[in-house]
Formats: sequence, structure tokens, C-alpha cells
Amino acid sequence: MSALLEARDLGFSADNGAMLVEGVSLSVGPRDRLAIIGPNGAGKTTLLRMLAGMLRPDTGAVTLDGRDLSRIPAAERARNIAVVGQSDRPDPRLSVIDYAELGRVPHAGLRRRGEDREIARDALDRAGLLPLAGRAMGSLSGGERQRAQIARAVAQQPRILFLDEPTNHLDPRARGAVLELVACLGIAVVSVLHDLSLVAPFVNRVAVLEGGRLLAFDTPDRALTPALMREVFGVDVLRLPHPVEARELTVFDIPIRLSLNS
Repeated sequence: MSALLEARDLGFSADNGAMLVEGVSLSVGPRDRLAIIGPNGAGKTTLLRMLAGMLRPDTGAVTLDGRDLSRIPAAERARNIAVVGQSDRPDPRLSVIDYAELGRVPHAGLRRRGEDREIARDALDRAGLLPLAGRAMGSLSGGERQRAQIARAVAQQPRILFLDEPTNHLDPRARGAVLELVACLGIAVVSVLHDLSLVAPFVNRVAVLEGGRLLAFDTPDRALTPALMREVFGVDVLRLPHPVEARELTVFDIPIRLSLNS
């Protein structure tokens, strides 16, 4: 299957000249789910922003369907790419349905408004938020607000969805619900994830970054090796049989050393 999105030799440096991302090449297929992982300061968000066309690389290029992403008009990019970022702060006064319908802005004039409303309602339904359509965004819980942001992105009808820490500040049940929603969209997804335990169940590709360099780009079982996880994160990886299901669990053993007097 040909790549939908491809990055070749991406590099980006800070104003002080420090390299934030260097020599990164990878590709994303039409239905791939890619997790970008790495320690703090590894360049994960910088890489995601370049892949999404929000940041122009200093070196290398990103292509969408073989076309240089930087040369594709912004409106056309927005019809193909949706982004849910860490800093998104929806107006708390907006109703949930009006917020979801903002995803239709890139399609303005291409459909009648009634059709846009129905697409927004369908996106809320897929996110399990249709009963809350009339509520104000400011009244939602953290998990509900995150699902509303994804519903807005779904209403955009993109071919690829970018998520920057989509499970940040969510409880375990809400984290699972958000990733399950995203996994069922049937489109390409690129996500920066900090919680390593969520990676293997959610994605089919993993990019491991450290110091702005790509150390691995492969399937979870090949990328999340004990040696590499120990080198990059200082944790041990254990693969254990699930107690009741016919599948393997990937467990990360995080050492916490306490003194006897603690």
C-alpha cells in the first residue's frame, strides 16, 4: 500500500541553533496508526507539527499523496488533515454542536449548511456526545471535552488525524475511551503519546525519538524492545500472557526505589 504521508530527512533547529529534530524519515499509510514516543525534549511535538504542516522544516520535506505539503493551499490541507493539540482551548460558551460544526469550516460553500449540521451531529454521535449537543463546552468534563475536540476533527472529514497527547490529564477509563474512538475512525492517525502502556494496544507503528533523532520506526513488538526501552526510558519491558484473553500484554516496569525509612 502506498504512503499517504511521507517525511524525508526532516530537520528543525531552535533559534539558538540547537537541533530539535534531525534526519527523520518515515511514512504513514492510509489506515496506519502511528505513535511518536520518547522522553521529554526528544522532539516529539516538533516532529508532529512538521508532519501536520504547522511548522516548516529547515531541511527535508513532507509530502501528502506525493505532493510537497508546504505547497498545498491551506484550505486544501485542512480538508485532508485535522489536528487536536494540547493547547486547544474551546470557547466555554459555545454549545457542543456548534463547536463540532467548526470542523466544517474548511468545507465552507461546498455543502448546504443543513448538511454540515448533520455531519457535525454524526461526529458527536460517533464520539458518544450527541445527548450533550446542547450543553456548553465549559460544562463538560475533561474526558468529554477531549471527545468533543475529536468530534470536531471527525466533522472535518480528514484523511489523517494528528493528536498531541490526547490522553493527557484523563483518568484510565477516559484514556481508553478516547483511543478506542480514534482507532475506530478508519483513517490514518499520528499521535504523540507519553503513556507507554497505551502504545501497543492502540497503534500498528511506533516512532521512537531521542535527542531529535529517530531510533526506531517499526511495529510495536519490534520497536518496543527491552534493550531500546531501557536505553531511552530507563524502564524494563515485560511481555506476559493475558490472564483471560488470547493475547500478550506489554508491561513497563518503572523502578521506584524507596529507602527503608520512607
